[in-house]
Amino acid sequence: MQRAHTPNPHAIAAAATFQSFANCYIREIDPGCTTCMTLEGCERDCLDWYLSAPRLYLRAVVATDSQVGPKAFGQIFSRHPGESVWHTTDPLWAVQCLVHDLSEKTKAESRPGAGLELMLRTLQSCARIASLAEEASERALENRPNGFIESEQSLVFGHWMHPTPKSLTGMSDWQSATYAPEGGGRFALTYFAAPRQRVRARSVAGDLDGIVREMAGDLLDENPLGDNEMILPMHPLQAEALLLQPQIQALMAEGELRLLGSGGVKFTATSSVRTVASDDCDWMLKFSLPVKITNSLRLNRAHELEAGVVMAQLVDLLDLETRLPKLGFLRDPAYLTLDLPGSSESGFEVILRENPYRGEKGEGVISLAALTAPALPGRRQRLAALIERLAGEAGLAKTEAAHQWFDRYLDCAVTALVRLYDETGIALEAHQQNMLVDVAQGWPSKVIYRDSQGFYLSERHRQGLTNLLPDLADVNDLFYPDTEIRRRFGYYLVVNQVFAVIQRMNAEGLADEAHLLGKLRGHLTTLSKTLHGSGLDLVRHLLDNRTITTKANLGVRVAGIDELEGGTGMALYREMPNPLHPAHIKTARLADALAS
Repeated sequence: MQRAHTPNPHAIAAAATFQSFANCYIREIDPGCTTCMTLEGCERDCLDWYLSAPRLYLRAVVATDSQVGPKAFGQIFSRHPGESVWHTTDPLWAVQCLVHDLSEKTKAESRPGAGLELMLRTLQSCARIASLAEEASERALENRPNGFIESEQSLVFGHWMHPTPKSLTGMSDWQSATYAPEGGGRFALTYFAAPRQRVRARSVAGDLDGIVREMAGDLLDENPLGDNEMILPMHPLQAEALLLQPQIQALMAEGELRLLGSGGVKFTATSSVRTVASDDCDWMLKFSLPVKITNSLRLNRAHELEAGVVMAQLVDLLDLETRLPKLGFLRDPAYLTLDLPGSSESGFEVILRENPYRGEKGEGVISLAALTAPALPGRRQRLAALIERLAGEAGLAKTEAAHQWFDRYLDCAVTALVRLYDETGIALEAHQQNMLVDVAQGWPSKVIYRDSQGFYLSERHRQGLTNLLPDLADVNDLFYPDTEIRRRFGYYLVVNQVFAVIQRMNAEGLADEAHLLGKLRGHLTTLSKTLHGSGLDLVRHLLDNRTITTKANLGVRVAGIDELEGGTGMALYREMPNPLHPAHIKTARLADALAS
Protein backbone atom coordinates (compact mmCIF):
# COMPACT_ATOMS: atom_id res chain seq x y z
CA MET A 1 0.00 0.00 0.00
CA GLN A 2 1.14 3.55 -0.64
CA ARG A 3 -0.25 6.70 0.86
CA ALA A 4 1.31 9.73 -0.76
CA HIS A 5 1.22 13.43 -0.08
CA THR A 6 -0.57 15.19 -2.92
CA PRO A 7 -0.53 18.87 -3.88
CA ASN A 8 -3.52 21.14 -3.47
CA PRO A 9 -6.48 19.39 -5.18
CA HIS A 10 -7.70 22.69 -6.61
CA ALA A 11 -4.32 23.25 -8.28
CA ILE A 12 -4.43 19.68 -9.63
CA ALA A 13 -7.92 20.29 -11.02
CA ALA A 14 -7.06 23.64 -12.59
CA ALA A 15 -4.01 22.18 -14.35
CA ALA A 16 -6.02 19.17 -15.56
CA THR A 17 -8.81 21.42 -16.82
CA PHE A 18 -6.41 23.56 -18.84
CA GLN A 19 -4.73 20.46 -20.24
CA SER A 20 -7.95 18.83 -21.45
CA PHE A 21 -9.39 22.07 -22.84
CA ALA A 22 -6.17 23.20 -24.53
CA ASN A 23 -5.66 19.80 -26.17
CA CYS A 24 -9.16 19.94 -27.67
CA TYR A 25 -8.45 23.50 -28.83
CA ILE A 26 -5.20 22.33 -30.46
CA ARG A 27 -6.85 19.40 -32.24
CA GLU A 28 -9.99 21.20 -33.43
CA ILE A 29 -9.36 24.95 -33.57
CA ASP A 30 -5.71 26.08 -33.61
CA PRO A 31 -2.59 23.89 -33.26
CA GLY A 32 -0.58 26.85 -32.04
CA CYS A 33 2.99 27.83 -32.94
CA THR A 34 5.96 25.98 -31.49
CA THR A 35 8.59 28.08 -29.77
CA CYS A 36 11.06 27.97 -26.87
CA MET A 37 11.75 30.01 -23.77
CA THR A 38 14.40 29.86 -21.08
CA LEU A 39 13.13 29.02 -17.61
CA GLU A 40 15.47 28.63 -14.64
CA GLY A 41 18.42 28.32 -17.01
CA CYS A 42 16.84 25.59 -19.17
CA GLU A 43 15.44 25.88 -22.68
CA ARG A 44 11.81 24.69 -22.65
CA ASP A 45 9.54 23.82 -25.59
CA CYS A 46 6.36 25.87 -25.69
CA LEU A 47 3.19 26.47 -27.69
CA ASP A 48 1.94 29.97 -28.47
CA TRP A 49 -1.53 31.11 -29.51
CA TYR A 50 -2.73 34.54 -30.48
CA LEU A 51 -6.31 34.93 -29.22
CA SER A 52 -7.91 37.64 -31.31
CA ALA A 53 -11.05 38.12 -29.21
CA PRO A 54 -9.29 39.02 -25.94
CA ARG A 55 -6.30 40.41 -27.94
CA LEU A 56 -3.86 38.28 -26.02
CA TYR A 57 -0.87 36.01 -26.62
CA LEU A 58 -1.03 32.81 -24.60
CA ARG A 59 1.97 30.52 -24.06
CA ALA A 60 2.10 27.08 -22.45
CA VAL A 61 5.23 25.12 -21.61
CA VAL A 62 5.01 21.63 -23.12
CA ALA A 63 6.09 19.18 -20.43
CA THR A 64 5.39 16.07 -22.54
CA ASP A 65 4.66 16.20 -26.27
CA SER A 66 2.52 13.72 -28.19
CA GLN A 67 1.40 13.19 -31.77
CA VAL A 68 -1.34 10.78 -30.76
CA GLY A 69 -2.84 12.04 -27.53
CA PRO A 70 -2.93 14.91 -25.08
CA LYS A 71 0.15 17.01 -24.50
CA ALA A 72 1.04 17.68 -20.88
CA PHE A 73 1.62 21.31 -19.97
CA GLY A 74 3.68 23.08 -17.37
CA GLN A 75 3.60 26.81 -16.61
CA ILE A 76 1.28 29.12 -18.56
CA PHE A 77 2.10 32.69 -19.55
CA SER A 78 0.36 35.56 -21.29
CA ARG A 79 1.12 39.01 -22.67
CA HIS A 80 -0.71 41.69 -24.59
CA PRO A 81 0.44 42.94 -28.00
CA GLY A 82 3.18 45.48 -27.55
CA GLU A 83 4.39 43.95 -24.28
CA SER A 84 7.76 42.20 -24.20
CA VAL A 85 7.41 40.50 -20.82
CA TRP A 86 5.48 37.25 -20.33
CA HIS A 87 3.34 37.12 -17.19
CA THR A 88 2.59 33.94 -15.24
CA THR A 89 -1.06 33.07 -15.81
CA ASP A 90 -3.61 31.11 -13.82
CA PRO A 91 -4.79 27.98 -15.72
CA LEU A 92 -8.49 28.73 -15.29
CA TRP A 93 -8.04 32.31 -16.47
CA ALA A 94 -6.24 30.90 -19.52
CA VAL A 95 -9.21 28.58 -20.16
CA GLN A 96 -11.55 31.56 -19.90
CA CYS A 97 -9.50 33.35 -22.57
CA LEU A 98 -9.65 30.28 -24.84
CA VAL A 99 -13.43 30.07 -24.38
CA HIS A 100 -13.79 33.77 -25.21
CA ASP A 101 -11.70 33.35 -28.35
CA LEU A 102 -13.55 30.19 -29.35
CA SER A 103 -16.94 31.86 -28.91
CA GLU A 104 -15.93 34.60 -31.33
CA LYS A 105 -14.42 32.20 -33.86
CA THR A 106 -17.50 29.94 -33.90
CA LYS A 107 -20.35 32.41 -33.30
CA ALA A 108 -21.75 31.91 -36.81
CA GLU A 109 -22.39 28.19 -36.23
CA SER A 110 -22.90 28.06 -32.45
CA ARG A 111 -26.13 28.64 -30.58
CA PRO A 112 -26.74 31.78 -28.44
CA GLY A 113 -25.12 31.54 -25.02
CA ALA A 114 -22.87 28.65 -26.07
CA GLY A 115 -19.71 30.27 -24.69
CA LEU A 116 -21.28 30.98 -21.32
CA GLU A 117 -22.61 27.43 -21.02
CA LEU A 118 -19.24 26.00 -22.08
CA MET A 119 -17.45 28.02 -19.40
CA LEU A 120 -20.02 26.95 -16.81
CA ARG A 121 -19.65 23.26 -17.71
CA THR A 122 -15.85 23.62 -17.71
CA LEU A 123 -15.83 25.13 -14.22
CA GLN A 124 -18.26 22.48 -13.01
CA SER A 125 -15.99 19.77 -14.38
CA CYS A 126 -12.99 21.42 -12.68
CA ALA A 127 -14.81 21.57 -9.34
CA ARG A 128 -15.67 17.86 -9.56
CA ILE A 129 -12.05 16.96 -10.35
CA ALA A 130 -10.91 18.96 -7.31
CA SER A 131 -13.43 17.24 -5.07
CA LEU A 132 -12.53 13.78 -6.41
CA ALA A 133 -8.78 14.48 -6.12
CA GLU A 134 -9.24 15.49 -2.50
CA GLU A 135 -11.24 12.37 -1.70
CA ALA A 136 -8.82 10.09 -3.54
CA SER A 137 -5.82 11.56 -1.74
CA GLU A 138 -7.24 10.25 1.52
CA ARG A 139 -7.31 6.66 0.29
CA ALA A 140 -4.47 4.20 -0.01
CA LEU A 141 -3.64 3.00 -3.51
CA GLU A 142 -2.19 -0.32 -4.52
CA ASN A 143 -0.04 -0.42 -7.65
CA ARG A 144 -1.92 -3.26 -9.35
CA PRO A 145 -4.89 -3.54 -11.68
CA ASN A 146 -7.42 -4.34 -8.90
CA GLY A 147 -10.96 -5.51 -9.50
CA PHE A 148 -13.55 -4.61 -12.07
CA ILE A 149 -15.70 -2.37 -9.85
CA GLU A 150 -12.70 -0.65 -8.22
CA SER A 151 -11.28 0.30 -11.60
CA GLU A 152 -14.69 1.46 -12.87
CA GLN A 153 -14.85 3.92 -9.99
CA SER A 154 -11.28 5.20 -10.22
CA LEU A 155 -11.48 7.79 -13.03
CA VAL A 156 -10.69 11.09 -11.34
CA PHE A 157 -9.86 13.03 -14.52
CA GLY A 158 -12.36 11.60 -17.01
CA HIS A 159 -12.17 11.53 -20.81
CA TRP A 160 -8.63 12.21 -22.01
CA MET A 161 -9.66 14.50 -24.92
CA HIS A 162 -12.78 16.33 -23.79
CA PRO A 163 -13.17 19.99 -22.80
CA THR A 164 -15.47 19.18 -19.84
CA PRO A 165 -14.43 15.64 -18.92
CA LYS A 166 -16.15 15.43 -15.53
CA SER A 167 -19.19 17.55 -16.31
CA LEU A 168 -22.32 16.10 -14.73
CA THR A 169 -25.45 18.23 -15.11
CA GLY A 170 -28.64 17.20 -13.35
CA MET A 171 -27.05 15.52 -10.33
CA SER A 172 -26.33 17.48 -7.15
CA ASP A 173 -23.18 17.05 -5.09
CA TRP A 174 -25.00 15.14 -2.36
CA GLN A 175 -26.57 12.84 -4.96
CA SER A 176 -23.28 12.24 -6.77
CA ALA A 177 -21.71 11.01 -3.52
CA THR A 178 -24.07 8.03 -3.78
CA TYR A 179 -24.96 7.71 -7.45
CA ALA A 180 -21.75 8.72 -9.27
CA PRO A 181 -19.14 5.97 -9.60
CA GLU A 182 -16.28 7.82 -7.91
CA GLY A 183 -18.16 7.95 -4.59
CA GLY A 184 -18.48 4.17 -4.50
CA GLY A 185 -21.97 4.47 -3.00
CA ARG A 186 -24.28 1.47 -2.79
CA PHE A 187 -27.99 2.00 -3.19
CA ALA A 188 -31.25 0.12 -3.62
CA LEU A 189 -33.30 0.45 -6.78
CA THR A 190 -36.84 1.84 -6.86
CA TYR A 191 -39.49 -0.61 -8.06
CA PHE A 192 -42.82 -0.12 -9.76
CA ALA A 193 -45.53 -2.61 -10.69
CA ALA A 194 -47.69 -2.44 -13.81
CA PRO A 195 -50.23 -4.69 -15.57
CA ARG A 196 -48.43 -7.11 -17.89
CA GLN A 197 -50.21 -5.70 -20.92
CA ARG A 198 -48.56 -2.33 -20.20
CA VAL A 199 -45.05 -3.81 -19.98
CA ARG A 200 -43.01 -4.33 -23.12
CA ALA A 201 -40.23 -6.84 -22.52
CA ARG A 202 -37.99 -9.23 -24.40
CA SER A 203 -35.38 -11.70 -23.23
CA VAL A 204 -33.13 -14.32 -24.75
CA ALA A 205 -31.59 -14.90 -21.33
CA GLY A 206 -34.31 -16.88 -19.57
CA ASP A 207 -37.18 -15.88 -17.30
CA LEU A 208 -37.00 -12.09 -17.14
CA ASP A 209 -39.83 -11.85 -14.61
CA GLY A 210 -37.99 -14.21 -12.27
CA ILE A 211 -34.68 -12.35 -12.72
CA VAL A 212 -36.19 -9.00 -11.69
CA ARG A 213 -38.22 -10.48 -8.82
CA GLU A 214 -34.99 -11.92 -7.40
CA MET A 215 -33.39 -8.46 -7.51
CA ALA A 216 -36.30 -6.96 -5.55
CA GLY A 217 -35.93 -9.61 -2.82
CA ASP A 218 -37.79 -8.93 0.43
CA LEU A 219 -39.51 -5.86 -0.99
CA LEU A 220 -42.07 -8.16 -2.60
CA ASP A 221 -42.88 -9.73 0.78
CA GLU A 222 -44.02 -6.31 1.96
CA ASN A 223 -45.66 -5.33 -1.36
CA PRO A 224 -46.72 -8.50 -3.19
CA LEU A 225 -47.48 -8.36 -6.91
CA GLY A 226 -50.94 -9.00 -8.28
CA ASP A 227 -51.51 -12.02 -10.52
CA ASN A 228 -51.42 -9.86 -13.64
CA GLU A 229 -48.62 -7.51 -12.60
CA MET A 230 -44.97 -7.31 -13.61
CA ILE A 231 -42.23 -5.52 -11.70
CA LEU A 232 -40.20 -2.67 -13.20
CA PRO A 233 -36.82 -1.75 -11.62
CA MET A 234 -35.69 1.85 -11.85
CA HIS A 235 -32.70 3.97 -10.90
CA PRO A 236 -33.69 6.18 -7.93
CA LEU A 237 -32.86 9.40 -9.82
CA GLN A 238 -34.91 8.39 -12.83
CA ALA A 239 -37.76 7.29 -10.57
CA GLU A 240 -37.83 10.77 -8.99
CA ALA A 241 -38.02 12.40 -12.42
CA LEU A 242 -40.73 10.01 -13.65
CA LEU A 243 -42.92 10.59 -10.59
CA LEU A 244 -43.09 14.31 -11.49
CA GLN A 245 -44.49 13.64 -14.98
CA PRO A 246 -48.27 14.25 -15.33
CA GLN A 247 -48.74 11.20 -17.56
CA ILE A 248 -47.14 8.94 -14.96
CA GLN A 249 -49.11 10.57 -12.16
CA ALA A 250 -52.32 9.94 -14.11
CA LEU A 251 -51.46 6.25 -14.58
CA MET A 252 -50.86 5.91 -10.85
CA ALA A 253 -54.13 7.64 -10.04
CA GLU A 254 -55.92 5.18 -12.36
CA GLY A 255 -54.27 2.19 -10.68
CA GLU A 256 -52.36 1.33 -13.87
CA LEU A 257 -48.99 1.83 -12.19
CA ARG A 258 -47.94 1.27 -8.56
CA LEU A 259 -44.88 2.52 -6.69
CA LEU A 260 -43.59 -0.40 -4.62
CA GLY A 261 -40.70 1.50 -3.02
CA SER A 262 -36.99 0.77 -2.73
CA GLY A 263 -35.27 -2.39 -1.56
CA GLY A 264 -33.63 -5.61 -2.64
CA VAL A 265 -30.09 -5.94 -3.94
CA LYS A 266 -27.77 -2.95 -3.43
CA PHE A 267 -26.08 -1.69 -6.61
CA THR A 268 -23.20 0.68 -7.35
CA ALA A 269 -22.43 2.83 -10.41
CA THR A 270 -19.94 1.78 -13.08
CA SER A 271 -17.95 4.34 -15.09
CA SER A 272 -20.88 5.26 -17.36
CA VAL A 273 -22.89 6.38 -14.27
CA ARG A 274 -26.18 4.98 -15.60
CA THR A 275 -25.08 1.33 -15.70
CA VAL A 276 -25.06 -0.21 -12.24
CA ALA A 277 -23.63 -3.47 -10.94
CA SER A 278 -23.61 -5.56 -7.79
CA ASP A 279 -21.52 -8.46 -6.53
CA ASP A 280 -24.84 -9.94 -5.40
CA CYS A 281 -26.47 -10.02 -8.84
CA ASP A 282 -25.72 -11.81 -12.11
CA TRP A 283 -26.91 -8.77 -14.06
CA MET A 284 -25.91 -5.16 -14.52
CA LEU A 285 -28.73 -2.76 -15.33
CA LYS A 286 -28.48 0.15 -17.76
CA PHE A 287 -31.02 2.92 -17.18
CA SER A 288 -32.05 6.20 -18.70
CA LEU A 289 -30.98 9.05 -16.42
CA PRO A 290 -32.11 12.70 -16.25
CA VAL A 291 -28.43 13.68 -16.26
CA LYS A 292 -26.19 15.20 -18.92
CA ILE A 293 -22.78 13.53 -18.92
CA THR A 294 -20.13 15.16 -21.17
CA ASN A 295 -22.02 15.55 -24.50
CA SER A 296 -25.34 13.83 -23.91
CA LEU A 297 -28.49 13.31 -21.89
CA ARG A 298 -28.26 9.60 -21.15
CA LEU A 299 -31.38 7.86 -22.48
CA ASN A 300 -32.13 4.32 -23.61
CA ARG A 301 -33.88 4.52 -26.97
CA ALA A 302 -36.34 1.92 -28.27
CA HIS A 303 -34.08 0.74 -31.09
CA GLU A 304 -31.20 0.30 -28.63
CA LEU A 305 -33.29 -2.09 -26.55
CA GLU A 306 -33.89 -4.26 -29.60
CA ALA A 307 -30.29 -3.92 -30.76
CA GLY A 308 -29.01 -5.38 -27.50
CA VAL A 309 -31.19 -8.47 -27.85
CA VAL A 310 -30.53 -9.15 -31.53
CA MET A 311 -26.80 -8.56 -31.21
CA ALA A 312 -26.67 -10.96 -28.26
CA GLN A 313 -28.33 -13.51 -30.53
CA LEU A 314 -25.96 -12.74 -33.41
CA VAL A 315 -22.85 -13.13 -31.24
CA ASP A 316 -24.08 -16.60 -30.28
CA LEU A 317 -25.23 -17.60 -33.77
CA LEU A 318 -21.84 -16.68 -35.26
CA ASP A 319 -20.05 -18.37 -32.34
CA LEU A 320 -17.77 -15.35 -32.19
CA GLU A 321 -16.06 -16.13 -28.90
CA THR A 322 -14.93 -19.50 -30.25
CA ARG A 323 -13.83 -18.07 -33.59
CA LEU A 324 -12.02 -15.17 -31.91
CA PRO A 325 -10.89 -16.43 -28.48
CA LYS A 326 -9.11 -13.18 -27.61
CA LEU A 327 -12.37 -11.22 -27.97
CA GLY A 328 -15.30 -11.45 -25.57
CA PHE A 329 -18.65 -9.70 -25.25
CA LEU A 330 -20.78 -8.53 -22.36
CA ARG A 331 -24.19 -9.14 -23.90
CA ASP A 332 -27.35 -7.07 -23.34
CA PRO A 333 -29.83 -9.91 -23.92
CA ALA A 334 -32.95 -8.56 -22.21
CA TYR A 335 -34.93 -5.38 -21.61
CA LEU A 336 -38.22 -4.19 -20.20
CA THR A 337 -40.11 -0.93 -20.14
CA LEU A 338 -43.51 0.58 -19.53
CA ASP A 339 -45.39 0.92 -22.79
CA LEU A 340 -47.13 4.28 -23.15
CA PRO A 341 -49.53 4.69 -26.10
CA GLY A 342 -48.27 7.26 -28.58
CA SER A 343 -44.72 7.27 -27.18
CA SER A 344 -41.75 5.27 -28.41
CA GLU A 345 -40.16 5.60 -24.96
CA SER A 346 -41.62 6.14 -21.51
CA GLY A 347 -38.45 6.68 -19.46
CA PHE A 348 -38.83 3.24 -17.85
CA GLU A 349 -36.47 1.59 -20.36
CA VAL A 350 -33.94 -0.68 -18.66
CA ILE A 351 -31.39 -2.98 -20.33
CA LEU A 352 -30.01 -6.06 -18.59
CA ARG A 353 -26.33 -6.75 -19.17
CA GLU A 354 -24.35 -9.83 -18.18
CA ASN A 355 -22.24 -9.43 -15.03
CA PRO A 356 -19.61 -12.19 -15.01
CA TYR A 357 -17.08 -10.08 -13.05
CA ARG A 358 -18.58 -10.31 -9.59
CA GLY A 359 -16.19 -10.23 -6.64
CA GLU A 360 -12.95 -12.09 -7.18
CA LYS A 361 -13.98 -13.02 -10.75
CA GLY A 362 -13.43 -9.36 -11.66
CA GLU A 363 -9.81 -9.24 -10.48
CA GLY A 364 -7.61 -7.92 -13.27
CA VAL A 365 -10.47 -7.13 -15.69
CA ILE A 366 -10.44 -3.38 -16.24
CA SER A 367 -11.34 -0.85 -18.89
CA LEU A 368 -8.71 0.69 -21.17
CA ALA A 369 -9.84 4.05 -19.79
CA ALA A 370 -8.89 3.05 -16.24
CA LEU A 371 -5.68 1.34 -17.32
CA THR A 372 -4.40 4.37 -19.23
CA ALA A 373 -5.80 7.13 -17.00
CA PRO A 374 -3.29 9.60 -15.55
CA ALA A 375 -2.44 9.16 -11.90
CA LEU A 376 -2.80 11.77 -9.22
CA PRO A 377 0.49 13.51 -8.37
CA GLY A 378 2.51 11.31 -6.05
CA ARG A 379 0.77 8.13 -7.22
CA ARG A 380 2.05 5.52 -9.66
CA GLN A 381 0.12 5.27 -12.88
CA ARG A 382 -1.73 1.95 -13.25
CA LEU A 383 -0.29 0.75 -16.57
CA ALA A 384 3.22 1.87 -15.60
CA ALA A 385 3.04 0.01 -12.29
CA LEU A 386 1.79 -3.11 -14.06
CA ILE A 387 4.59 -3.13 -16.65
CA GLU A 388 7.27 -2.38 -14.08
CA ARG A 389 6.05 -5.35 -12.01
CA LEU A 390 6.08 -7.61 -15.10
CA ALA A 391 9.60 -6.43 -16.00
CA GLY A 392 10.82 -7.31 -12.51
CA GLU A 393 9.15 -10.74 -12.53
CA ALA A 394 10.44 -11.64 -16.01
CA GLY A 395 13.89 -10.13 -15.59
CA LEU A 396 13.31 -7.75 -18.52
CA ALA A 397 14.28 -4.16 -19.09
CA LYS A 398 11.28 -1.90 -18.55
CA THR A 399 11.19 -0.87 -22.22
CA GLU A 400 11.34 -4.48 -23.42
CA ALA A 401 8.47 -5.41 -21.10
CA ALA A 402 6.45 -2.48 -22.46
CA HIS A 403 7.10 -3.57 -26.07
CA GLN A 404 6.04 -7.15 -25.31
CA TRP A 405 2.93 -5.94 -23.47
CA PHE A 406 2.02 -3.72 -26.42
CA ASP A 407 2.48 -6.58 -28.92
CA ARG A 408 0.17 -8.84 -26.92
CA TYR A 409 -2.35 -6.04 -26.54
CA LEU A 410 -2.39 -5.51 -30.32
CA ASP A 411 -3.02 -9.25 -30.83
CA CYS A 412 -6.11 -8.96 -28.65
CA ALA A 413 -7.52 -5.56 -29.48
CA VAL A 414 -6.50 -4.85 -33.05
CA THR A 415 -6.20 -8.29 -34.63
CA ALA A 416 -9.40 -9.67 -33.11
CA LEU A 417 -11.55 -6.62 -33.87
CA VAL A 418 -10.28 -6.15 -37.42
CA ARG A 419 -10.78 -9.88 -38.15
CA LEU A 420 -14.30 -9.63 -36.78
CA TYR A 421 -15.06 -6.83 -39.24
CA ASP A 422 -13.31 -8.57 -42.13
CA GLU A 423 -15.07 -11.91 -41.66
CA THR A 424 -18.55 -10.85 -40.51
CA GLY A 425 -19.00 -7.16 -41.36
CA ILE A 426 -19.43 -6.30 -37.66
CA ALA A 427 -17.51 -3.25 -36.39
CA LEU A 428 -17.50 -2.08 -32.79
CA GLU A 429 -17.51 1.35 -31.15
CA ALA A 430 -14.40 0.19 -29.35
CA HIS A 431 -13.42 3.26 -27.36
CA GLN A 432 -11.53 3.12 -24.06
CA GLN A 433 -14.58 2.89 -21.82
CA ASN A 434 -16.29 0.21 -23.93
CA MET A 435 -13.25 -2.10 -23.99
CA LEU A 436 -12.25 -4.16 -20.98
CA VAL A 437 -8.85 -5.84 -20.88
CA ASP A 438 -8.08 -9.01 -18.99
CA VAL A 439 -4.70 -8.42 -17.34
CA ALA A 440 -5.25 -10.82 -14.45
CA GLN A 441 -1.87 -12.40 -15.28
CA GLY A 442 -0.24 -9.05 -16.05
CA TRP A 443 0.01 -9.59 -19.80
CA PRO A 444 -3.12 -8.86 -21.89
CA SER A 445 -4.91 -12.13 -22.68
CA LYS A 446 -8.31 -10.95 -23.91
CA VAL A 447 -10.41 -7.85 -24.60
CA ILE A 448 -14.12 -7.73 -23.79
CA TYR A 449 -16.59 -5.40 -25.51
CA ARG A 450 -19.64 -3.85 -23.87
CA ASP A 451 -22.31 -1.54 -25.31
CA SER A 452 -25.42 -2.42 -27.32
CA GLN A 453 -25.40 1.11 -28.74
CA GLY A 454 -22.07 0.61 -30.46
CA PHE A 455 -22.48 -1.99 -33.21
CA TYR A 456 -21.94 -1.01 -36.86
CA LEU A 457 -23.00 -3.65 -39.40
CA SER A 458 -21.67 -3.38 -42.93
CA GLU A 459 -24.17 -2.84 -45.76
CA ARG A 460 -21.94 -5.17 -47.77
CA HIS A 461 -22.89 -7.98 -45.37
CA ARG A 462 -26.57 -7.05 -44.93
CA GLN A 463 -28.03 -9.94 -46.91
CA GLY A 464 -25.92 -12.64 -45.27
CA LEU A 465 -26.52 -11.31 -41.75
CA THR A 466 -30.27 -10.82 -42.16
CA ASN A 467 -30.58 -14.29 -43.71
CA LEU A 468 -28.93 -15.65 -40.57
CA LEU A 469 -31.01 -13.49 -38.20
CA PRO A 470 -34.06 -11.88 -39.88
CA ASP A 471 -34.77 -9.70 -36.80
CA LEU A 472 -31.76 -7.55 -37.72
CA ALA A 473 -33.78 -6.02 -40.56
CA ASP A 474 -36.27 -4.58 -38.05
CA VAL A 475 -33.75 -2.63 -35.94
CA ASN A 476 -32.91 0.96 -36.92
CA ASP A 477 -29.37 2.34 -37.01
CA LEU A 478 -27.52 -0.96 -37.27
CA PHE A 479 -26.37 -1.03 -40.91
CA TYR A 480 -23.93 1.53 -42.32
CA PRO A 481 -21.94 1.95 -45.54
CA ASP A 482 -18.35 0.77 -45.22
CA THR A 483 -17.01 4.25 -46.00
CA GLU A 484 -18.69 5.57 -42.85
CA ILE A 485 -17.72 2.53 -40.77
CA ARG A 486 -14.05 2.98 -41.70
CA ARG A 487 -14.08 6.54 -40.40
CA ARG A 488 -15.84 5.72 -37.13
CA PHE A 489 -14.15 2.38 -36.47
CA GLY A 490 -10.77 3.92 -37.21
CA TYR A 491 -11.46 6.64 -34.66
CA TYR A 492 -12.76 4.40 -31.88
CA LEU A 493 -10.28 1.54 -32.26
CA VAL A 494 -7.11 3.43 -33.17
CA VAL A 495 -7.36 7.12 -32.24
CA ASN A 496 -9.35 6.67 -29.04
CA GLN A 497 -8.12 3.29 -27.83
CA VAL A 498 -4.72 2.25 -29.21
CA PHE A 499 -3.34 5.79 -29.25
CA ALA A 500 -4.28 6.04 -25.54
CA VAL A 501 -1.98 3.12 -24.79
CA ILE A 502 0.82 4.61 -26.90
CA GLN A 503 0.48 8.05 -25.34
CA ARG A 504 0.45 6.66 -21.80
CA MET A 505 3.53 4.46 -22.35
CA ASN A 506 5.39 7.45 -23.77
CA ALA A 507 4.28 9.81 -21.01
CA GLU A 508 5.38 7.35 -18.31
CA GLY A 509 8.79 6.80 -19.93
CA LEU A 510 8.01 3.16 -20.70
CA ALA A 511 8.51 3.31 -24.47
CA ASP A 512 9.08 5.82 -27.25
CA GLU A 513 5.93 7.04 -29.02
CA ALA A 514 7.43 6.93 -32.52
CA HIS A 515 8.69 3.39 -31.92
CA LEU A 516 5.22 2.24 -30.81
CA LEU A 517 3.62 3.91 -33.82
CA GLY A 518 6.06 2.03 -36.03
CA LYS A 519 5.15 -1.23 -34.27
CA LEU A 520 1.44 -0.51 -34.80
CA ARG A 521 2.01 0.25 -38.46
CA GLY A 522 4.03 -2.94 -38.84
CA HIS A 523 1.34 -4.96 -37.05
CA LEU A 524 -1.38 -3.60 -39.37
CA THR A 525 0.78 -4.22 -42.44
CA THR A 526 1.34 -7.86 -41.46
CA LEU A 527 -2.34 -8.29 -40.58
CA SER A 528 -3.41 -6.87 -43.95
CA LYS A 529 -1.79 -9.83 -45.74
CA THR A 530 -4.34 -12.17 -44.13
CA LEU A 531 -7.45 -10.04 -44.83
CA HIS A 532 -9.72 -10.13 -47.86
CA GLY A 533 -12.79 -7.95 -47.32
CA SER A 534 -13.96 -4.98 -45.25
CA GLY A 535 -11.06 -5.40 -42.82
CA LEU A 536 -8.50 -5.05 -45.59
CA ASP A 537 -10.12 -1.83 -46.78
CA LEU A 538 -10.07 -0.54 -43.19
CA VAL A 539 -6.37 -1.30 -42.72
CA ARG A 540 -5.40 0.31 -46.05
CA HIS A 541 -7.46 3.35 -45.00
CA LEU A 542 -5.53 3.55 -41.72
CA LEU A 543 -2.11 3.08 -43.32
CA ASP A 544 -2.43 5.08 -46.54
CA ASN A 545 -4.53 8.15 -45.68
CA ARG A 546 -2.68 11.28 -44.61
CA THR A 547 -5.56 12.13 -42.27
CA ILE A 548 -7.53 10.09 -39.77
CA THR A 549 -10.90 10.80 -38.18
CA THR A 550 -11.14 12.14 -34.64
CA LYS A 551 -14.05 13.20 -32.46
CA ALA A 552 -14.90 16.90 -32.34
CA ASN A 553 -15.78 17.03 -28.65
CA LEU A 554 -15.15 20.77 -28.34
CA GLY A 555 -17.17 21.52 -31.47
CA VAL A 556 -19.99 19.31 -30.20
CA ARG A 557 -20.11 21.23 -26.92
CA VAL A 558 -20.15 24.63 -28.63
CA ALA A 559 -22.81 23.58 -31.15
CA GLY A 560 -24.95 22.07 -28.40
CA ILE A 561 -25.24 18.72 -30.19
CA ASP A 562 -26.47 15.74 -28.19
CA GLU A 563 -24.62 12.97 -29.99
CA LEU A 564 -27.09 10.35 -28.74
CA GLU A 565 -29.99 12.42 -30.09
CA GLY A 566 -29.26 12.21 -33.78
CA GLY A 567 -25.92 13.94 -33.76
CA THR A 568 -24.27 12.02 -36.57
CA GLY A 569 -22.00 12.43 -39.54
CA MET A 570 -19.54 15.26 -39.99
CA ALA A 571 -20.91 17.28 -37.05
CA LEU A 572 -19.36 14.81 -34.60
CA TYR A 573 -16.07 14.16 -36.37
CA ARG A 574 -13.07 16.03 -37.77
CA GLU A 575 -9.95 15.02 -39.66
CA MET A 576 -6.50 15.23 -38.08
CA PRO A 577 -3.02 14.37 -39.43
CA ASN A 578 -2.67 10.59 -39.39
CA PRO A 579 0.28 9.69 -37.11
CA LEU A 580 0.43 6.25 -38.78
CA HIS A 581 1.26 7.70 -42.18
CA PRO A 582 5.00 7.45 -42.92
CA ALA A 583 5.13 11.19 -43.55
CA HIS A 584 4.10 11.81 -39.93
CA ILE A 585 6.03 9.15 -38.02
CA LYS A 586 9.36 10.48 -36.79
CA THR A 587 11.67 8.78 -39.26
CA ALA A 588 14.56 8.35 -36.84
CA ARG A 589 12.78 5.47 -35.12
CA LEU A 590 10.49 4.15 -37.89
CA ALA A 591 12.99 1.77 -39.49
CA ASP A 592 13.95 0.24 -36.13
CA ALA A 593 10.31 -0.21 -35.15
CA LEU A 594 9.33 -1.88 -38.41
CA ALA A 595 12.38 -4.13 -38.26
CA SER A 596 11.48 -5.24 -34.72
